Amino acid sequence: MSENISSNVLFHFTKSLDSIVDILTSGFYPHYCPEYSFGPLHDKTASSSMSPTHASPMICFCDLPLSLIRKHLETYGNFGIGLKKAWGIKNGITPVLYIYKETQLFKALSNRMWAAVGERDEAANYDLKLSAAFLKPFRGNAWRDGKMKPDIHFYDEREWRYVPRLVPNEQVFLPRKDYTDKEKLARLHTSLKQKYKLTVHPDDIQYLIVPEDKHILELVKHLRKLYSQDNATLVTTAIMTIDCIHEDI
Repeated sequence: MSENISSNVLFHFTKSLDSIVDILTSGFYPHYCPEYSFGPLHDKTASSSMSPTHASPMICFCDLPLSLIRKHLETYGNFGIGLKKAWGIKNGITPVLYIYKETQLFKALSNRMWAAVGERDEAANYDLKLSAAFLKPFRGNAWRDGKMKPDIHFYDEREWRYVPRLVPNEQVFLPRKDYTDKEKLARLHTSLKQKYKLTVHPDDIQYLIVPEDKHILELVKHLRKLYSQDNATLVTTAIMTIDCIHEDI
């Protein structure tokens, strides 16, 4: 029997238990995430260690089996929630497309985008921008923790992404001057939370990952407040620690 490379679970990792509790309580909602893209301007920005020129609204997940999440934990945080892939598909969460700028696909999309701008085809231009939000370099620079990280092998992350279809006055690509404005960014995130939230039901949860046993006790207290007794018991069985994962897999 062959082993599956992909998982039946979509994981989302974060750096605090409070974030996991917030997801369980209120669901996921998109945040504007700065990313370097393709072209000389983005290369120059990264080489100068400047933040990316734009950010896009998204929720990020990874399609990795438990045996391969160690590096992901180190990068994104030791608290995680694993949701059934059926939940992700139902909510339109999509694998990103890893490409590089020399590929014919990238050239074709770039040509269509510039053509849409020239023809003033707003609908086509928006659709192409939305499509571009699902593109990611096969390998490249990343903006993490307020710093530029070079030569990241993004393909190893097997990312799935939720990018909402925004209303006309909302931006798929938010410029740096706006996403670095904390007050404006907070208002935008509040709007995204109100309009594009993804809820999580106890039946959707496959795993809850915490660093240590002490976090299990704290998480169980929250579960008992959030859910009925039966649902709290169901979700409690999904909790595991990082040490348990490393020892058993």
